[in-house]
Amino acid sequence: MKTSRRILLRAAGIGLSLPVLESFGDAPSKASPKRMIAINQDLGFIPKLFFPKTSGRNYELSPYLKKISAHREQFTVFSGLSHPGVDGGHRADKTFLTAAPHPG
Repeated sequence: MKTSRRILLRAAGIGLSLPVLESFGDAPSKASPKRMIAINQDLGFIPKLFFPKTSGRNYELSPYLKKISAHREQFTVFSGLSHPGVDGGHRADKTFLTAAPHPG
């Protein structure tokens, strides 16, 4: 069976408009999506001003983290991570989340 260009374009138009239909009517509300922001300490942060001196749920906020204290329950600080086989220096920033060896 041969399909005409007109039928194809009409079907494509309907297919493209389907997501718009979600904005009409009473759709059940969805929870906000979770997001992740990763901050590499090597990008200009002074470690002793960024990382907390104590660990655990009730750690004392560092000077940098005090700036975002209103969001304390929404962030986690990881420290002491190591990626053996990753070259040091600024080129190692490329491997921040992947730990890929020898990024240069």
